[in-house]
Amino acid sequence: MENSFVFELLCIEPLEHDIQSEGSLLKALSFSNKLWNGNEPKEVGGKGVFALTEAKLHITLFLKAFDTSKMLTDYSEGAFIVHAEGKDFDSMEAFRLRLLRHLKNTLQFNEIRILTDDISTSIANRLYPEINGVESLLRRYLTKFFTQRVGLNWWETSATKVMLDKAKSRSEKKDDFSELIKEDVSLVDFDDLGELIYKQTSGFNHPEKIIQKILSIKGAEELHHLQNELQGNYTKYFKDFFQDKHFEPRWRELYRIRNKVAHQGIFFDYDLERGLQLSAALIEIITQAEQNIDELVFSIEEKEAIRNAAIEAAEDQAERGLNTIESNPENYYRGGLQGLKVLGKIPLPEKERYITEDELLDELELALNAKYNYYVGLKWFVTTHLRGKHYTVTASYALINILVDKGMIDMYDVRTNDGFFIKALRFPPDQD
Repeated sequence: MENSFVFELLCIEPLEHDIQSEGSLLKALSFSNKLWNGNEPKEVGGKGVFALTEAKLHITLFLKAFDTSKMLTDYSEGAFIVHAEGKDFDSMEAFRLRLLRHLKNTLQFNEIRILTDDISTSIANRLYPEINGVESLLRRYLTKFFTQRVGLNWWETSATKVMLDKAKSRSEKKDDFSELIKEDVSLVDFDDLGELIYKQTSGFNHPEKIIQKILSIKGAEELHHLQNELQGNYTKYFKDFFQDKHFEPRWRELYRIRNKVAHQGIFFDYDLERGLQLSAALIEIITQAEQNIDELVFSIEEKEAIRNAAIEAAEDQAERGLNTIESNPENYYRGGLQGLKVLGKIPLPEKERYITEDELLDELELALNAKYNYYVGLKWFVTTHLRGKHYTVTASYALINILVDKGMIDMYDVRTNDGFFIKALRFPPDQD
Protein backbone atom coordinates (compact mmCIF):
# COMPACT_ATOMS: atom_id res chain seq x y z
CA MET A 1 0.00 0.00 0.00
CA GLU A 2 1.16 3.51 -0.80
CA ASN A 3 1.00 6.21 1.89
CA SER A 4 -0.11 3.71 4.49
CA PHE A 5 0.56 3.22 8.19
CA VAL A 6 2.36 0.02 9.19
CA PHE A 7 2.08 -1.84 12.50
CA GLU A 8 4.36 -4.86 12.57
CA LEU A 9 4.91 -7.36 15.38
CA LEU A 10 7.16 -10.29 16.19
CA CYS A 11 5.03 -12.88 18.03
CA ILE A 12 6.61 -16.02 19.59
CA GLU A 13 5.34 -19.08 21.46
CA PRO A 14 1.56 -19.09 21.57
CA LEU A 15 0.16 -21.08 24.47
CA GLU A 16 -2.37 -22.55 22.02
CA HIS A 17 -0.27 -25.29 20.39
CA ASP A 18 -2.56 -25.51 17.38
CA ILE A 19 -1.10 -22.22 16.14
CA GLN A 20 2.12 -23.42 14.55
CA SER A 21 1.61 -22.24 10.95
CA GLU A 22 0.58 -19.11 9.09
CA GLY A 23 -2.68 -20.80 8.12
CA SER A 24 -3.69 -21.68 11.67
CA LEU A 25 -2.83 -18.18 12.91
CA LEU A 26 -4.76 -16.65 10.01
CA LYS A 27 -7.91 -18.52 11.06
CA ALA A 28 -7.42 -17.54 14.72
CA LEU A 29 -7.25 -13.91 13.68
CA SER A 30 -10.10 -13.97 11.19
CA PHE A 31 -12.64 -15.42 13.65
CA SER A 32 -12.46 -12.54 16.14
CA ASN A 33 -15.39 -10.11 16.01
CA LYS A 34 -13.74 -7.75 18.50
CA LEU A 35 -10.57 -7.51 16.45
CA TRP A 36 -12.44 -6.46 13.31
CA ASN A 37 -15.17 -4.39 15.04
CA GLY A 38 -17.87 -6.89 14.09
CA ASN A 39 -16.89 -6.90 10.42
CA GLU A 40 -15.85 -10.01 8.50
CA PRO A 41 -12.37 -9.92 6.94
CA LYS A 42 -11.59 -11.73 3.72
CA GLU A 43 -8.59 -13.90 2.90
CA VAL A 44 -6.49 -12.48 0.09
CA GLY A 45 -3.28 -13.45 -1.64
CA GLY A 46 -2.13 -16.45 -3.57
CA LYS A 47 -0.01 -19.44 -2.88
CA GLY A 48 2.32 -18.92 0.06
CA VAL A 49 0.75 -15.55 0.93
CA PHE A 50 -1.32 -15.44 4.09
CA ALA A 51 -3.33 -12.24 4.42
CA LEU A 52 -6.64 -10.80 5.58
CA THR A 53 -8.26 -7.55 4.47
CA GLU A 54 -11.28 -5.64 5.76
CA ALA A 55 -12.72 -2.99 3.48
CA LYS A 56 -14.61 -0.89 6.04
CA LEU A 57 -11.55 -0.54 8.26
CA HIS A 58 -9.23 -0.15 5.26
CA ILE A 59 -6.78 -2.59 6.89
CA THR A 60 -4.83 -5.49 5.44
CA LEU A 61 -2.99 -7.95 7.66
CA PHE A 62 -0.11 -10.18 6.43
CA LEU A 63 1.43 -13.16 8.21
CA LYS A 64 4.81 -14.76 7.75
CA ALA A 65 6.56 -17.49 9.71
CA PHE A 66 9.69 -16.41 11.59
CA ASP A 67 12.64 -18.81 11.51
CA THR A 68 13.88 -19.66 15.03
CA SER A 69 16.10 -22.57 14.03
CA LYS A 70 19.26 -20.49 14.32
CA MET A 71 18.60 -19.42 17.92
CA LEU A 72 21.52 -20.35 20.16
CA THR A 73 19.61 -20.71 23.42
CA ASP A 74 15.96 -21.16 22.42
CA TYR A 75 13.69 -22.70 19.80
CA SER A 76 10.04 -22.11 19.03
CA GLU A 77 7.71 -23.90 16.70
CA GLY A 78 5.31 -20.96 16.70
CA ALA A 79 6.94 -17.67 15.70
CA PHE A 80 5.45 -15.15 13.29
CA ILE A 81 5.75 -11.70 11.79
CA VAL A 82 2.33 -10.03 11.95
CA HIS A 83 2.23 -7.07 9.56
CA ALA A 84 -0.80 -4.75 9.45
CA GLU A 85 -1.24 -1.85 7.03
CA GLY A 86 -3.91 0.78 6.66
CA LYS A 87 -4.36 4.14 4.99
CA ASP A 88 -6.69 5.55 7.63
CA PHE A 89 -4.87 6.90 10.70
CA ASP A 90 -7.78 6.65 13.13
CA SER A 91 -8.66 3.13 12.04
CA MET A 92 -5.08 1.89 12.43
CA GLU A 93 -4.59 3.77 15.71
CA ALA A 94 -7.46 1.83 17.29
CA PHE A 95 -6.72 -1.48 15.54
CA ARG A 96 -3.25 -1.77 17.11
CA LEU A 97 -4.55 -2.20 20.65
CA ARG A 98 -7.26 -4.66 19.61
CA LEU A 99 -4.64 -6.71 17.76
CA LEU A 100 -2.27 -6.75 20.72
CA ARG A 101 -5.01 -7.77 23.14
CA HIS A 102 -6.15 -10.58 20.86
CA LEU A 103 -2.63 -11.92 20.42
CA LYS A 104 -1.75 -11.68 24.11
CA ASN A 105 -5.00 -12.37 25.95
CA THR A 106 -6.83 -14.68 23.56
CA LEU A 107 -4.07 -16.47 21.65
CA GLN A 108 -1.67 -16.09 24.59
CA PHE A 109 1.58 -15.50 22.76
CA ASN A 110 4.39 -15.66 25.28
CA GLU A 111 6.44 -12.85 23.75
CA ILE A 112 5.33 -9.97 21.55
CA ARG A 113 7.67 -7.26 20.30
CA ILE A 114 6.88 -4.26 18.14
CA LEU A 115 9.02 -4.01 15.03
CA THR A 116 7.34 -1.05 13.32
CA ASP A 117 4.72 1.39 14.61
CA ASP A 118 4.05 4.19 12.13
CA ILE A 119 1.15 5.47 14.22
CA SER A 120 3.38 6.10 17.24
CA THR A 121 6.04 7.61 14.99
CA SER A 122 3.49 9.93 13.44
CA ILE A 123 2.23 11.05 16.86
CA ALA A 124 5.77 11.48 18.20
CA ASN A 125 6.74 13.54 15.15
CA ARG A 126 3.77 15.83 15.75
CA LEU A 127 4.49 16.12 19.47
CA TYR A 128 8.25 16.62 19.37
CA PRO A 129 8.27 20.17 17.94
CA GLU A 130 5.73 21.26 20.55
CA ILE A 131 7.63 19.70 23.46
CA ASN A 132 10.91 21.02 22.14
CA GLY A 133 9.35 24.47 21.95
CA VAL A 134 8.25 24.29 25.59
CA GLU A 135 11.70 23.12 26.70
CA SER A 136 13.49 25.86 24.75
CA LEU A 137 11.11 28.48 26.10
CA LEU A 138 11.81 27.50 29.72
CA ARG A 139 15.57 27.51 29.12
CA ARG A 140 15.18 31.01 27.70
CA TYR A 141 13.11 32.16 30.68
CA LEU A 142 15.47 30.68 33.28
CA THR A 143 18.48 32.28 31.61
CA LYS A 144 16.83 35.69 31.44
CA PHE A 145 15.27 35.54 34.91
CA PHE A 146 18.28 34.36 36.88
CA THR A 147 20.78 36.48 34.95
CA GLN A 148 18.68 39.60 35.42
CA ARG A 149 17.64 38.99 39.00
CA VAL A 150 20.67 37.08 40.40
CA GLY A 151 23.70 37.71 38.19
CA LEU A 152 26.15 36.02 35.87
CA ASN A 153 27.00 33.41 38.49
CA TRP A 154 23.37 32.25 38.82
CA TRP A 155 24.05 28.76 37.50
CA GLU A 156 26.66 28.02 40.16
CA THR A 157 24.37 29.20 42.98
CA SER A 158 21.04 27.78 41.72
CA ALA A 159 21.78 24.42 40.07
CA THR A 160 22.08 21.27 42.19
CA LYS A 161 25.35 19.39 42.42
CA VAL A 162 23.90 16.72 40.11
CA MET A 163 23.06 19.38 37.52
CA LEU A 164 26.46 21.03 37.87
CA ASP A 165 28.26 17.71 37.39
CA LYS A 166 26.03 16.76 34.46
CA ALA A 167 26.64 20.04 32.67
CA LYS A 168 30.38 19.86 33.35
CA SER A 169 30.73 16.33 31.96
CA ARG A 170 28.73 17.20 28.86
CA SER A 171 30.62 20.44 28.29
CA GLU A 172 33.82 18.45 27.81
CA LYS A 173 32.56 17.47 24.35
CA LYS A 174 33.46 20.65 22.51
CA ASP A 175 32.04 21.82 19.20
CA ASP A 176 32.09 25.09 17.27
CA PHE A 177 29.24 26.58 19.31
CA SER A 178 30.52 25.53 22.72
CA GLU A 179 33.77 27.39 22.13
CA LEU A 180 31.83 30.63 21.73
CA ILE A 181 28.95 30.55 24.23
CA LYS A 182 28.14 29.79 27.86
CA GLU A 183 26.27 26.48 27.76
CA ASP A 184 25.50 25.20 31.31
CA VAL A 185 21.66 25.32 31.34
CA SER A 186 21.49 23.98 27.78
CA LEU A 187 23.37 20.85 28.88
CA VAL A 188 20.90 19.57 31.48
CA ASP A 189 17.71 17.57 30.93
CA PHE A 190 14.01 18.37 30.69
CA ASP A 191 13.27 17.34 34.28
CA ASP A 192 16.22 19.41 35.58
CA LEU A 193 14.71 22.56 34.07
CA GLY A 194 11.42 22.00 35.85
CA GLU A 195 13.16 21.41 39.17
CA LEU A 196 14.83 24.82 38.96
CA ILE A 197 11.30 26.24 39.10
CA TYR A 198 9.42 24.04 41.58
CA LYS A 199 11.95 22.09 43.63
CA GLN A 200 15.29 23.83 43.89
CA THR A 201 16.28 26.44 46.49
CA SER A 202 18.59 29.01 44.95
CA GLY A 203 21.40 29.85 47.32
CA PHE A 204 21.27 26.40 48.95
CA ASN A 205 22.21 23.98 46.20
CA HIS A 206 24.63 21.97 48.33
CA PRO A 207 23.00 19.97 51.19
CA GLU A 208 26.17 19.96 53.26
CA LYS A 209 26.02 23.75 53.45
CA ILE A 210 22.51 23.55 54.89
CA ILE A 211 23.70 21.10 57.55
CA GLN A 212 26.51 23.45 58.53
CA LYS A 213 24.06 26.33 58.92
CA ILE A 214 21.67 24.24 61.02
CA LEU A 215 24.48 23.19 63.35
CA SER A 216 25.58 26.81 63.80
CA ILE A 217 22.12 28.13 64.77
CA LYS A 218 22.20 29.84 68.18
CA GLY A 219 18.67 31.10 68.65
CA ALA A 220 15.08 31.36 67.46
CA GLU A 221 15.79 34.42 65.33
CA GLU A 222 18.54 32.65 63.40
CA LEU A 223 16.28 29.61 62.95
CA HIS A 224 13.47 31.78 61.56
CA HIS A 225 15.94 33.47 59.21
CA LEU A 226 17.15 30.10 57.92
CA GLN A 227 13.58 28.88 57.42
CA ASN A 228 12.90 31.86 55.17
CA GLU A 229 16.09 31.28 53.24
CA LEU A 230 15.31 27.60 52.70
CA GLN A 231 11.99 28.22 51.00
CA GLY A 232 12.12 26.74 47.52
CA ASN A 233 12.12 28.80 44.34
CA TYR A 234 8.48 27.83 43.83
CA THR A 235 7.43 29.69 46.97
CA LYS A 236 9.96 32.50 46.93
CA TYR A 237 10.12 33.54 43.29
CA PHE A 238 7.59 31.73 41.14
CA LYS A 239 4.37 31.49 43.15
CA ASP A 240 2.17 33.87 41.18
CA PHE A 241 3.22 32.92 37.68
CA PHE A 242 4.04 29.21 38.10
CA GLN A 243 2.82 27.60 41.32
CA ASP A 244 -0.66 29.16 41.28
CA LYS A 245 -1.08 28.04 37.66
CA HIS A 246 -0.26 24.38 38.41
CA PHE A 247 3.05 24.38 36.55
CA GLU A 248 4.58 21.39 38.35
CA PRO A 249 1.93 18.69 37.64
CA ARG A 250 1.70 19.81 34.02
CA TRP A 251 5.49 19.79 33.58
CA ARG A 252 5.81 16.34 35.16
CA GLU A 253 3.06 14.92 32.94
CA LEU A 254 4.63 16.38 29.81
CA TYR A 255 7.97 14.97 30.97
CA ARG A 256 6.48 11.46 30.92
CA ILE A 257 5.17 12.02 27.40
CA ARG A 258 8.52 13.46 26.34
CA ASN A 259 10.29 10.33 27.58
CA LYS A 260 8.04 8.23 25.36
CA VAL A 261 8.99 10.41 22.42
CA ALA A 262 12.70 10.13 23.23
CA HIS A 263 12.59 6.36 23.71
CA GLN A 264 10.20 5.53 20.88
CA GLY A 265 7.36 4.44 23.13
CA ILE A 266 3.90 3.42 22.01
CA PHE A 267 1.55 6.37 21.50
CA PHE A 268 -2.19 6.57 21.29
CA ASP A 269 -4.42 9.34 20.06
CA TYR A 270 -5.10 10.59 23.60
CA ASP A 271 -1.33 11.03 24.10
CA LEU A 272 -1.28 13.40 21.14
CA GLU A 273 -4.28 15.34 22.37
CA ARG A 274 -2.96 15.58 25.93
CA GLY A 275 0.57 16.44 24.83
CA LEU A 276 -0.69 19.31 22.70
CA GLN A 277 -2.90 20.56 25.55
CA LEU A 278 -0.03 20.49 28.05
CA SER A 279 2.38 22.16 25.64
CA ALA A 280 -0.05 24.98 24.94
CA ALA A 281 -0.77 25.51 28.65
CA LEU A 282 2.92 25.53 29.63
CA ILE A 283 3.84 27.88 26.80
CA GLU A 284 1.20 30.31 28.03
CA ILE A 285 2.48 30.07 31.63
CA ILE A 286 6.12 30.62 30.69
CA THR A 287 5.36 33.41 28.21
CA GLN A 288 3.33 35.34 30.78
CA ALA A 289 6.04 34.85 33.39
CA GLU A 290 8.69 36.20 31.01
CA GLN A 291 6.55 39.25 30.27
CA ASN A 292 6.44 39.98 34.00
CA ILE A 293 10.04 39.31 35.07
CA ASP A 294 10.41 42.92 36.23
CA GLU A 295 7.52 42.55 38.68
CA LEU A 296 9.43 40.21 40.98
CA VAL A 297 11.27 41.86 43.88
CA PHE A 298 13.74 39.87 45.98
CA SER A 299 13.70 40.47 49.71
CA ILE A 300 16.85 41.60 51.48
CA GLU A 301 17.14 38.16 53.10
CA GLU A 302 16.93 36.44 49.70
CA LYS A 303 19.60 38.70 48.23
CA GLU A 304 21.88 38.09 51.20
CA ALA A 305 21.38 34.33 50.90
CA ILE A 306 22.25 34.38 47.20
CA ARG A 307 25.34 36.56 47.80
CA ASN A 308 26.54 34.26 50.57
CA ALA A 309 25.93 31.20 48.39
CA ALA A 310 27.90 32.75 45.56
CA ILE A 311 30.84 33.37 47.87
CA GLU A 312 30.64 29.81 49.22
CA ALA A 313 30.52 28.41 45.68
CA ALA A 314 33.65 30.36 44.76
CA GLU A 315 35.47 29.22 47.90
CA ASP A 316 34.42 25.65 47.23
CA GLN A 317 35.91 25.90 43.74
CA ALA A 318 39.12 27.25 45.20
CA GLU A 319 39.30 24.41 47.74
CA ARG A 320 38.90 21.86 44.97
CA GLY A 321 41.54 23.52 42.84
CA LEU A 322 39.06 24.51 40.14
CA ASN A 323 39.84 28.20 40.38
CA THR A 324 43.58 28.75 40.29
CA ILE A 325 45.57 31.49 38.62
CA GLU A 326 47.00 28.91 36.23
CA SER A 327 43.68 27.31 35.24
CA ASN A 328 41.43 30.36 35.19
CA PRO A 329 43.28 33.64 35.77
CA GLU A 330 40.39 35.97 34.88
CA ASN A 331 37.94 34.24 37.22
CA TYR A 332 40.61 33.84 39.88
CA TYR A 333 40.97 37.57 40.31
CA ARG A 334 37.24 37.90 40.81
CA GLY A 335 37.35 35.49 43.72
CA GLY A 336 35.92 32.73 41.55
CA LEU A 337 32.76 34.67 40.69
CA GLN A 338 31.52 35.76 37.30
CA GLY A 339 31.54 39.54 37.34
CA LEU A 340 31.72 42.38 34.83
CA LYS A 341 34.82 42.37 32.66
CA VAL A 342 37.14 45.31 33.23
CA LEU A 343 38.79 46.82 30.18
CA GLY A 344 42.39 47.90 30.29
CA LYS A 345 45.30 46.65 32.31
CA ILE A 346 44.82 46.92 36.06
CA PRO A 347 47.39 45.66 38.59
CA LEU A 348 45.74 42.58 40.05
CA PRO A 349 46.31 41.26 43.56
CA GLU A 350 47.21 37.69 44.29
CA LYS A 351 43.76 37.09 45.74
CA GLU A 352 40.79 39.40 46.17
CA ARG A 353 38.66 39.63 49.30
CA TYR A 354 34.92 39.83 49.94
CA ILE A 355 34.00 43.26 51.26
CA THR A 356 31.95 43.60 54.43
CA GLU A 357 29.06 46.01 54.98
CA ASP A 358 31.09 48.37 57.19
CA GLU A 359 34.04 48.34 54.80
CA LEU A 360 31.84 49.21 51.84
CA LEU A 361 30.21 52.14 53.63
CA ASP A 362 33.64 53.44 54.69
CA GLU A 363 34.97 53.16 51.14
CA LEU A 364 31.97 54.99 49.69
CA GLU A 365 32.49 57.81 52.17
CA LEU A 366 36.16 58.04 51.16
CA ALA A 367 35.25 58.15 47.47
CA LEU A 368 32.61 60.84 48.03
CA ASN A 369 34.97 62.99 50.14
CA ALA A 370 37.78 62.64 47.60
CA LYS A 371 35.58 64.52 45.10
CA TYR A 372 37.20 62.94 42.04
CA ASN A 373 34.05 64.06 40.24
CA TYR A 374 30.66 65.57 41.09
CA TYR A 375 29.35 62.02 41.48
CA VAL A 376 30.62 58.51 42.32
CA GLY A 377 29.77 56.21 39.45
CA LEU A 378 28.69 52.69 40.37
CA LYS A 379 30.92 50.90 37.89
CA TRP A 380 33.96 53.07 38.65
CA PHE A 381 33.45 52.60 42.39
CA VAL A 382 33.35 48.79 42.13
CA THR A 383 35.75 48.00 39.29
CA THR A 384 38.38 50.66 40.01
CA HIS A 385 38.12 51.99 43.55
CA LEU A 386 37.16 48.77 45.36
CA ARG A 387 38.97 46.38 43.08
CA GLY A 388 42.09 48.49 43.45
CA LYS A 389 41.88 47.66 47.15
CA HIS A 390 41.57 43.92 46.46
CA TYR A 391 37.78 43.58 46.84
CA THR A 392 35.98 41.07 44.62
CA VAL A 393 33.86 42.66 41.90
CA THR A 394 30.70 40.54 41.92
CA ALA A 395 30.32 40.27 45.69
CA SER A 396 30.72 44.05 45.90
CA TYR A 397 27.92 44.62 43.40
CA ALA A 398 25.69 42.24 45.33
CA LEU A 399 26.33 43.97 48.65
CA ILE A 400 25.63 47.40 47.14
CA ASN A 401 22.22 46.15 45.97
CA ILE A 402 21.49 44.86 49.46
CA LEU A 403 22.51 48.15 51.09
CA VAL A 404 20.32 50.06 48.63
CA ASP A 405 17.37 47.88 49.70
CA LYS A 406 18.18 48.58 53.33
CA GLY A 407 18.10 52.31 52.65
CA MET A 408 21.75 52.77 53.62
CA ILE A 409 22.87 53.82 50.12
CA ASP A 410 21.10 55.69 47.33
CA MET A 411 21.55 54.56 43.71
CA TYR A 412 20.47 57.18 41.20
CA ASP A 413 20.87 58.19 37.55
CA VAL A 414 23.31 60.95 36.68
CA ARG A 415 24.11 62.58 33.36
CA THR A 416 27.82 62.73 32.60
CA ASN A 417 29.62 65.55 30.80
CA ASP A 418 29.52 63.37 27.68
CA GLY A 419 25.73 63.29 27.81
CA PHE A 420 25.40 59.64 28.94
CA PHE A 421 23.23 58.48 31.83
CA ILE A 422 24.95 56.18 34.32
CA LYS A 423 24.23 54.77 37.79
CA ALA A 424 25.83 56.63 40.68
CA LEU A 425 25.99 56.15 44.46
CA ARG A 426 25.53 58.44 47.45
CA PHE A 427 24.29 58.34 51.02
CA PRO A 428 20.63 59.14 51.70
CA PRO A 429 20.09 62.80 52.76
CA ASP A 430 19.63 61.94 56.44
CA GLN A 431 23.03 60.20 56.47
CA ASP A 432 25.06 62.92 54.74
